[in-house]
Parts: sequence; structure tokens; C-alpha cells
Amino acid sequence: MPASSTPPQGDERATLQRLLDRGFPWMRFPAELEARFQQDMVAQRLQHFLLSGIVALLVYNGFLVVDYLMASDVFWLALQIRLFVFTPLAAAVLWAYWRWGPRILAWRLPVLVEGPVLCSGLMAAASLAFILSSSHTALSHYYHVGFIVVIIYGNIVQRLRFWMAVPFSLLVLAMHLGGIVVLDHMPPRLLGPIVIMVVATIVFTLMANYALERDERRHYLLTLREKALVQELAHTHARLMELSKVDSLTELANRGHFQDYLQQVWRRAAPDRTSLALLMVDVDHFKKYNDRYGHPAGDAALREVARVLGSNLRRPGDLVARYGGEEFVAVLPQSSPETASQVAERVRQAVEGLQVRHEGSSTARVLTVSVGVAHGVAGNLASPEALLKQADQALYQAKREGRNRIRLLMQP
Repeated sequence: MPASSTPPQGDERATLQRLLDRGFPWMRFPAELEARFQQDMVAQRLQHFLLSGIVALLVYNGFLVVDYLMASDVFWLALQIRLFVFTPLAAAVLWAYWRWGPRILAWRLPVLVEGPVLCSGLMAAASLAFILSSSHTALSHYYHVGFIVVIIYGNIVQRLRFWMAVPFSLLVLAMHLGGIVVLDHMPPRLLGPIVIMVVATIVFTLMANYALERDERRHYLLTLREKALVQELAHTHARLMELSKVDSLTELANRGHFQDYLQQVWRRAAPDRTSLALLMVDVDHFKKYNDRYGHPAGDAALREVARVLGSNLRRPGDLVARYGGEEFVAVLPQSSPETASQVAERVRQAVEGLQVRHEGSSTARVLTVSVGVAHGVAGNLASPEALLKQADQALYQAKREGRNRIRLLMQP
């Protein structure tokens, strides 16, 4: 069952569930969903109409045998109507369906599919009514049951939409009754049974048509709901995957994602021996800050440092992560030692410029950071872990020399 490529979410999914729970006795969805349903069904119904239409045309002309047996006095008239009027028109419509099917589908106009089917059924009924009104054989009275075949064709074989099947059936009934009026010599004992059979056929086929369309619409809603649930699960999974890569406090990448990303950058850079840099950032005397101001203040300070890092490393490919505790790390692909050092110094100055009071620090009266910068060429070093170790050594050197500074270590 085809369905739209953009499955519903939120309120629309709730609408689907309400429709499934309450039903749709009037064979109509809310306007937007109804239009969507009709358009989504065009391709399937076009294919059905094409195949069943070919079979129906063969059956229609097969009734020439019945014409010969029951309305022999107008057989040549019937032959002309069937073979030279109705058949060319029906064949032209079927050929247009086959030849321009993709264009019809592109227009996504259900009336281009449903309309010709309705007209073909009415034309078949009209041709039968004309043949019967012209015949004067005794058996032609019984031929009125042929309208039953036309009704079955429209309501069951072609499965006209219910609200098209109703007027179609009434128009066929009107042609049948009109033919009876013209044939005022129909025996009264025959008139009642034939009319009853035609009316009963209309009632039963409309009931079947209603059930078929109800099941089709319900299946469509179930398909949309399933697609919506699958998309929602996929979205949730993607969100969980995203959250698994993010540090909840700072909303930067977490350590696991950083390590995976560093491996990816390294693999891409190694064949071309491309350079890259790492920054290892540590908040100076952070334990003393927590002890003095409390953990909520410490968390707020880490978020401020994370914001500074994020705002200063925005090149495509750069990644900033919380490495653990008060440590942060950043990857700068295709970066020179000078550029990496400039970024590190900019970060250091920006954090100091926050003027976050830190009276427990022996380095400054405000919050500061120390930054270790490592630079190397992928392929010359044994592994990305070697570059990470180099950044850690640079950070250790910056802290040993008094903190609130940057230090660069380059690949030997």
C-alpha cells in the first residue's frame, strides 16, 4: 500500500489513531489527509484500472453473443455500438493510461483516473439501454438483467470510490427504469422481479464497495501510523546516539566521541601526511574553586569555559570535547603550529577575561586555564595517542611553569 514519503508526527499521528479508533463512517478523512490519501492512491488505482479495464472491454464485446441470442433484431446495431463506438473510445482511454501513465501520476489528480472509469461504466449502461429500447424480441425483456453486470463492474470490479459508486448506481438504475418505460409492453409479472434483482444488486454491491473502501482506508492509516512510529523510533535512536556523544553538563562532545573523532581524523590525514594539532585545556586550581564556592558554582564555571572554547574553535572539522573533570581537549585538523598557538592564547585570554572570581587560586584572583598545544603530522607519529600524550606533556609543562599560560610541543 503506497503512502506518503513524509510520514506524520505529533498531532497528525494522534489524528490517525483517533480515526482508527472511531472509524470514518462517512468515508472521508479530514481535508488535508483526504487529499493526501487520494493522491497516494493514484498510482495503485491507475494500474488496477488499466488491467481490469482491458479485461472488462473484452467481456463487454463478448456480450455480442448475448445480443445475437436475445436481441437478434438489432444485432447489427449492437455490433456497431460495441465495436465502432464504445470500443474505440475505451481503447483510447486505456492507451492514454498506458502511454501517459507517468505524466498522470506526476499531476497527482485523482479525477484523471476516477473520472474516465465512471464515464466508461455509464457509457456501457447507456449502450445497453439503447440496444434494449430498439429491440422488440420477446427475449429482450430478460436482457434487462444485463444492468446487473454493469453495476458489478463499477462497484466491485473497478471499485469506484463509495461516493462515486452511489450516483453511478442510481444513474444505472435510472437508465434501467427509463428503458422499462420505453418498453411499455414488458409483462408486469416480469417487471417486478427484474427491478427487484437490479435494486438488490445495487444494495449488495454498494455494501461490498463500502467495506472494500473502508478496509483500504484503514490499511492506509495503519501504514501511515507504522511509518510514523518507525520514523519516531529512528529519530529517538538518532537523538540517543547524539546524546551518547555529548557531555550533559557542558553540551560539548564527550571523551568517547572525541576519541572516535580523533581516530577518524587521523585515518583521513595519514595517507597524505596532513598536519593536525591538539589543545589540552585545564582549569587552574579547580578543586579549590569547588571547595570555596560549591559544586553548582563549579558547574557554572565549567559551562562558561566550554562556551569560550566553543566560540573560539569554529572552523569546519574542529571539535571541542570535555575530556574529564575540569579538562577539555580540542582537535584542529590541518592546522599549523602558529595557528594552534594563536587559538590557544585566544582561549586563555577569553577565560581570564570572564573575570570569574577565584580567591582560592594562587595564580590569579580570577578563573584561568592552562593550555598544552601539540602539533604533528599524521603518519610520522605512531598513533593519535602519541599526539595526545604530547599535548598532555605540553599541558604539564604549562602548569609546572606557573599556570595561566600556553605551551607548545611539536613533533620531534
